[in-house]
Amino acid sequence: MRKEKLVLFILMAAFVVSSYAQNFEEQREERLKIYKASKKKNKDKALILSEEDAEQLLNDGWKTTPSALPLERQMDAMYIMQMEYDSKLFPAYVMAEANSVNQDYNEAKNRAVELAKSVLVEKIQSEISLQIDWAIKTELIESKEGEALIKSLKAAKNSIFQSLEDVMMVEDIYRITSSKRFEVRVAIACTADVAKKVVKDAVNADLERNSEKLQQRLDDYFGW
Repeated sequence: MRKEKLVLFILMAAFVVSSYAQNFEEQREERLKIYKASKKKNKDKALILSEEDAEQLLNDGWKTTPSALPLERQMDAMYIMQMEYDSKLFPAYVMAEANSVNQDYNEAKNRAVELAKSVLVEKIQSEISLQIDWAIKTELIESKEGEALIKSLKAAKNSIFQSLEDVMMVEDIYRITSSKRFEVRVAIACTADVAKKVVKDAVNADLERNSEKLQQRLDDYFGW
């Protein structure tokens, strides 16, 4: 029985690794298509998607405050920003979204922003991890070095959160729930330069204590 469970576990683990590899390759392939496409083509595609999303949001009761941009313009900007990548297929903007519900609008918004910032940190870590994985796959860095870099990256989560201040509000909408409470949805973003800088500062502090060689590898690969 134990042997059968072990075999099942190995098969499941192999499936997870295979799925991750496939998703990783598919993601890079999709990003490469966007990177190679013309700006006009990407913008046109983004505007089509944003129009559909905006229409659905309005139908679902979402609206904006008087001081915010119209919902349609917010969606346009958000989708266009997600169509930009650099030559290493790193997003020009790393973006995160979150919702919060409260009887007080300001409380709901502040909580949503805090949650979005936490998600943004995870997305930044994920994007850097993908770059390191690709560097390992293409033999730009050794596997052990890459694993050590990812370990330092994971350990730096709190430091990244604390130092991540230069973010922009991309989406700021709300609606009234059936229980007469405010549901606020926000999306925040930071540029690739900001994302890389906060990671560099946080990770380098750890690498300075543990490995100057790894620190140099990270600097060389990301152009830091």
